[in-house]
Amino acid sequence: MVDTEPRLEPGEALAATRVGCFAWDPATGRMVLDPVARTVFGLLPAEFTGSTADLRPRIRPADWDLLSGLSADLLSGRRNAYSAYFQVRLHDGRTRWTHARGSLVRERPGGAVRVVGVIRDATLDLSRTALRLPAEEERDPLRALGEGALALARAMSVNEVAEVLGSEVSLRPLGARGISLGVLEQGRLQLIRTVVSPGTSGFPSKSRLADSLPLNDVVRTCNPLFFTSVHAFLDRYPNLEPYRLGFRATAAAFLPLVDEGQPLGALGVFYDDRSVFSYADHTLMTGWAKAVARAVHRVVPLDRSQEIAAALQNAMLPRRIPRPPGGRIAVRYRTARKGVRVGGDWYDAVVLPDGGLGLAIGDVQGHDTEAAALMGQLRVAMAAYAAEGHGCATVLGKASAFLAQLDCDRFATCQYLRVSLGTGETHVANAGHPPPLLRHADGSVERVRLAGGPPLGLPAEWGTAPYPYTTTVLAPGETLLLYSDGLVEKPGEDFDIGLSRLAAAFSGGPDDLEELADHLLDSLTAGPHAEDDAALLMVRRDPTGATAN
Repeated sequence: MVDTEPRLEPGEALAATRVGCFAWDPATGRMVLDPVARTVFGLLPAEFTGSTADLRPRIRPADWDLLSGLSADLLSGRRNAYSAYFQVRLHDGRTRWTHARGSLVRERPGGAVRVVGVIRDATLDLSRTALRLPAEEERDPLRALGEGALALARAMSVNEVAEVLGSEVSLRPLGARGISLGVLEQGRLQLIRTVVSPGTSGFPSKSRLADSLPLNDVVRTCNPLFFTSVHAFLDRYPNLEPYRLGFRATAAAFLPLVDEGQPLGALGVFYDDRSVFSYADHTLMTGWAKAVARAVHRVVPLDRSQEIAAALQNAMLPRRIPRPPGGRIAVRYRTARKGVRVGGDWYDAVVLPDGGLGLAIGDVQGHDTEAAALMGQLRVAMAAYAAEGHGCATVLGKASAFLAQLDCDRFATCQYLRVSLGTGETHVANAGHPPPLLRHADGSVERVRLAGGPPLGLPAEWGTAPYPYTTTVLAPGETLLLYSDGLVEKPGEDFDIGLSRLAAAFSGGPDDLEELADHLLDSLTAGPHAEDDAALLMVRRDPTGATAN
């Protein structure tokens, strides 16, 4: 008997293992697929004409972008080869995990290039998450989440962390359908983001740690949970059956959020078609959970400080704003978003003895509890002077003397107005505060020119003159806007640029006064790094201009 070596037929081996070959000419966009490659793509002979455009309907948009990026890297010389996993849509509606490897081939030095490679059915060897990472990135899976990590680093609140988790920078690298976030708060788990349909009623937004819920269990035990079967999930949590309506995930991972040994909350990551969680999946999700935990640990104290600052500031502001006949008033206040920055901004509106309105807006120097306390005292003092019926100049003079007597080495800017909504007659005195803006009935906006005076609180020995005042008329349908500098100023920017931005927002905003106030605050104090608190007060004279009985 003669021993013989087995016969090796490369084509036979490739076909038997469902490995196909391809060649692509980047210059023309033409591609050649052998019969096995066409089968992997699920293409009928008539469906492939040799153009890469024929493949696009078969590949998900996110995966197409991935492959396009890898090809661009190959052609630019940033990489010599690529290896990627992606999904292919089949005729029956199912998807198939597919793996491709490609390399650059040059015909001769300086000559034309082609991309050649192999493509195969990867159903048996890969689950969804290890998938879209190129070969060299599999050694460091979190590289694929780099954009998400940067977004987490910029978040300044728990809600902003939740927004990052719900965006493509998180979902796409994880291959997830949705992510939920629960944060530990005073012994209970507060659900910040959920995958439950918004129309589902009764789902608890806050729960006790002892409650039988997956996020609660992983917080309590600090051990992750993985489910690849809806049946297994509902066997453990039958109480969640009513909340599955409208959400079709078939697999889920629940991960504890722990930083520096402190439990902070939990993540739920949900998938469409996961049948197994591989070691690479565990590595990726555990690394991502650590990044989220660090972000939550950083922003929770910021959230709490903001709550403290807002509560203290709001306690100093008037609880009720008059609803005068002949017009309307709208007010807004927003704290700064960086740290515990309690400010000295305030507004006030009182009904005067003659039936008119006394309106004030101001800003005490500083961003600390002393500034807030002085603001509260000054606001009450000015309201008392206004209630005595004094004119604008006298109210500011008395307020300035009051602040100086407190011996606090602080000053304040302020505007005080007396407005008769019946006639529109308006008297304004200004103590170093930014000028009001006037919006006419046709939407045009102009700056109100005022005679100016010094800030409040200057020492009496400086011998300051009485505050001048300006008289103007608020016509029917016109709106007057008073504001603090936090609504216009940005570090390093000229004040007039910010004032022009405010005027444009004021002019282009909604007609409804309350909606206009929200529009101004949202559009001009947006972003996580607003450095100053902001206050505004608007008064509008009714279009009829009639005096109410």
